[in-house]
Amino acid sequence: MVAITGIDVQPIGAPPTGFGGDARNIAQGGPTYANAVLEILTDHPELRGTSVIFTNGHGLKEMCEVTRMVANRFLLQEDWLPAPTELHKNGNLGRFCKRMLQDSDYSWLGGVGVSRMAIGAVANALWDLSAKIQQVPAWQLIVDMEPRDLLEFIDFEPIGDVLSPAEALDLLQRAQGGKQERVHTIYQQGLLAYNTAGWSGISKEGLVDQTRKMLQAGWPQIKIKVGASYSAARMKADEARTLLTREDIDRMALEAANEDAERMILVYQTIEREDPRADKMKVAIDSNQVFDTRSAFIFAHQLGLKLYQASPDYRVEWFEEPCNQHSPMAHVELQQALDRAFEDYAPPLRMPISTGEQGASPTTFKDLLHAPDLSGKTREKYAIDVIQMDYSRVGGIGDNLAILLMAQKAREEGRDVRICPHTGGIGLCEGMRNVQAIKQAWFGPDNLAGVPDILEFVAEEERSVHEGVFTNPAIVKNGYYQMGREPGVGVDYSARGKQDYTLPGGDAWLASDHFAQLARKFMQEPR
Repeated sequence: MVAITGIDVQPIGAPPTGFGGDARNIAQGGPTYANAVLEILTDHPELRGTSVIFTNGHGLKEMCEVTRMVANRFLLQEDWLPAPTELHKNGNLGRFCKRMLQDSDYSWLGGVGVSRMAIGAVANALWDLSAKIQQVPAWQLIVDMEPRDLLEFIDFEPIGDVLSPAEALDLLQRAQGGKQERVHTIYQQGLLAYNTAGWSGISKEGLVDQTRKMLQAGWPQIKIKVGASYSAARMKADEARTLLTREDIDRMALEAANEDAERMILVYQTIEREDPRADKMKVAIDSNQVFDTRSAFIFAHQLGLKLYQASPDYRVEWFEEPCNQHSPMAHVELQQALDRAFEDYAPPLRMPISTGEQGASPTTFKDLLHAPDLSGKTREKYAIDVIQMDYSRVGGIGDNLAILLMAQKAREEGRDVRICPHTGGIGLCEGMRNVQAIKQAWFGPDNLAGVPDILEFVAEEERSVHEGVFTNPAIVKNGYYQMGREPGVGVDYSARGKQDYTLPGGDAWLASDHFAQLARKFMQEPR
C-alpha cells in the first residue's frame, strides 16, 4: 500500500539569459523561466508524485502559494481521494480530477488562471504518482486505460454541443485499432520535433548563422520570431504619448511585414542552398500576440505576398499567436480572412494560423476548432489550422484529453487541424511529450491529410534546461523526441537542478549580485 503523507511546493527557476531574458522575446519583455514545483509526498520516501507549473519570475511566489493551498485542501483535507494504488482503475483518477475542476468555490474565482493551473498541478502530480506506482511512463498509463474510464476525466457540459460523451467514446474505441503498433513506433522512433532559430533582435547575419546551426543539427523545422519592429514602434509611440490613428497602425504593420520578409527570405535562401535533404527544413513564425486582428491581417497578408513573390516555395508552416491570446475568435476571424484573400492563387498561397499556449480550458479550443463561418455565407464549421495547447496552463491531463478528442472530431468533420503543442518554457518539454505521445498512440502521427503533427523543443546554447536539470530529461535526436520507459511524467528535478535553481538561494541565483537581488525580488523578500 501507498499513503499520501504531505505536500511540498518549491519555487524553482533559471536566471534570465540572452535566450529568453531580454526584450527579444517580444511580448513578455524578458521572462525568467520558472516553475512552481508540486511534490506529493508518500510513506515511501523515494516515491513522489511531481508536477510543474510554468510561469515567469514575478508571480512565481503567488503561484506557489495558491498551489500549496489547493493541494493541501484536495489531497490532505478531503476524504474522497482514492487510494494511490487504485488511481489507475475504474476511472478513479479521471473522476477525482474532474471533481476538482468542478469545485464551486474555485469556479467562483474564475475558470481560468492561477486557480485552474493549481488544480491542474494536483491532477498532473497524481497522474505522475499513479504511473510511478504502476511502473510505466505516464502517457502509457493513459493509453492503457479502458475507453469508458477515460471519459471520467472530461467535463462534457461546456463542450457537449461539439463533442458528446457517446461521440468521445466512439473516437476512443476506434482508436484501439492499431494502437499497439503505434505505441511500438513511439518507443522506437519517437515524436517529431522542431526548434526555435531566430529570436527578434538578432541581426540578419545572426539569423542566417542560427539557421545554419539548425540545418547542421538536422532539425526538420524551425520557428522565427516576427513583428518586433511593429511592437517597438507601438511602444515608442506610447512613450512619446503619440495618439496613433488607425492609418498609423496599419502603416506600422505593413512596414514590419516588409522588414520581416527580408529577414525570412534570407532564411529560406540559406535552406535552399545548404539543406541537402529532399524534404527541406520548414519554417514557422511567431509574434507573441503583438497585433490586433486588423493589423495581424495586414501584416500576414503582406508577408505572405512578399514571400510568394520571392518564391511560391517559401511557405510558412504557421503564424503563431498573431493576436491577443484571450480571443480565440480573433484567430478564427484572421484565418478565415486570409483564406479568402489567398483562395485564387495558383500555386497555392496559404498562411496557417496557430494559437493555444495560453488557452486555459477546453472551451477555448472548442471555439478554435468548431467555429462558425463568420462571414455568414455558409453554415460550415471552421477551425484554425494548428492548435498548440500547453501542459500546465490548462487544468491538468483531463483538459488536454478533451482537447485531443475535440481536435480529432474536427478532423473527421473535414478540418485538417494539426496538433503541435507548446513547450516554450522550462519543464514543459518534459511534461508535454506525454500528451503528444497519447495523441500519437490514439490517432497516429499525422492529420487526415497526411501532414505530420510536430512538438516544440527548447534548447539554449549557453546552458541545458533539460539534461542535468531533470532526472528524466527531454532529449531530441535526429529531429525526434526520444521516448524511454522510465516511470512517470518526467518532471522531477534532479538534486543538481534544485541546488542550482531553487529561489532565492540556488547556486545559479547567487552567482552574481544582480541575480541574487532579482531572486529576492521575485520572492518578495526585504532588500
